Amino acid sequence: MKITDLSLIFIGVILPLIIVVYINVSFTIKAQEQEIYYQQIIDSAVSDASNEMKQVENEDASIDYGYSGTENKKISVNAQIAVDTFFNSLYNNFDIKGNDAAEKYLQLFVPAVAIIDYDGVQVSSIERYQSGNSEVMQHALKPKRFYSYTYTIVKNPDGNYAMVDGISTSNNAISFHEIDFTMDDYITHRMSNKGLGYNNFNEATNKSFYISDSNNNKELIGVDITAPLLLEEVVNKLTSLRRDIIVNTVVKELSYATNNNNSYARSAGITYSFSFPPTTQEDMYASIENVGLVAFVQGISVGNKYLNTKAFGITRLTLATRYYFTVPTADSKFKMNLYHKDKNCPEYQVSNKEKMTPEYTITKQQAASMVVKCQVDQSGTLLMKQFMGFYACKVCNP
Repeated sequence: MKITDLSLIFIGVILPLIIVVYINVSFTIKAQEQEIYYQQIIDSAVSDASNEMKQVENEDASIDYGYSGTENKKISVNAQIAVDTFFNSLYNNFDIKGNDAAEKYLQLFVPAVAIIDYDGVQVSSIERYQSGNSEVMQHALKPKRFYSYTYTIVKNPDGNYAMVDGISTSNNAISFHEIDFTMDDYITHRMSNKGLGYNNFNEATNKSFYISDSNNNKELIGVDITAPLLLEEVVNKLTSLRRDIIVNTVVKELSYATNNNNSYARSAGITYSFSFPPTTQEDMYASIENVGLVAFVQGISVGNKYLNTKAFGITRLTLATRYYFTVPTADSKFKMNLYHKDKNCPEYQVSNKEKMTPEYTITKQQAASMVVKCQVDQSGTLLMKQFMGFYACKVCNP
């Protein structure tokens, strides 16, 4: 056999392999480029939503957008605006804006969007519900799930008190406690004594304070209990539990929504199996340090595999001015009702600020027109009075 014949046979065998390899490599590169492109779209949508959901001033007191309890920090979050902005960004970048069927179909590939707020998490996921005479299947925002934890104070046979996780039905139970955590150590505490029962927190005492506040944290063990070592144990445990409770609440809500998406997706002919994406504890800890948004996008075909991604967007707490109220005393330089933007103001320090209700507002307009209740000292008796007509303090608010 001539060398030219061998060459032709070699080319005939190798060339198809080269072509197949070239096609596969090109296909893989294109799929990777497409995956990167989709990831950019998703990241952009999350970024847009994180920026738009922030509302520094919440004028509507009937809507609980959540806020920071940290002194002089406030952020209001509108979860519905976050979800709407996220999906509108996706619709625009996928070029399906205005195509209702395509928009609803794309929603099925987003098993969960979570708004991680200062005091709780809200998840948007697919729901099927009746709207008028027709059935609708689309993303809907669920009520906020607070970062809650319950425990019981019990009295042991030896006469010592102890803290027990959860609600105990033991006859030794003294009081039942429910804590709503936040992103810092500011908490809302509810206590139900044994007379009310462990399922009756609606009638329980309700108080918000910092865990580290020694003037208030005795509530954590019960006001009638004097046990410094128990109090220290409870404070330390709650402090160490905070991040885990928040992470577990967020993960539980996201996992449920993601797994629940499978039944809705199957009804639309999607065979992909949706599940909570792999993540580390460190990732989750990082995601709860500030108010933010997390979105899962799964099941979109990219080459010979499927997109399975999670995207985080963080909105950092921003400073906002609070205006505090005072009424004049004999030591006040200005004999008028004032609002101050600095608690270190000398005029604030010498004026009467005893139990103002409300203590502050976040706009000058509200401060000027606010009617404020104040307990003022008259001949040793504390009386509740109302004051109106507040003016800007010339010292701290010129």
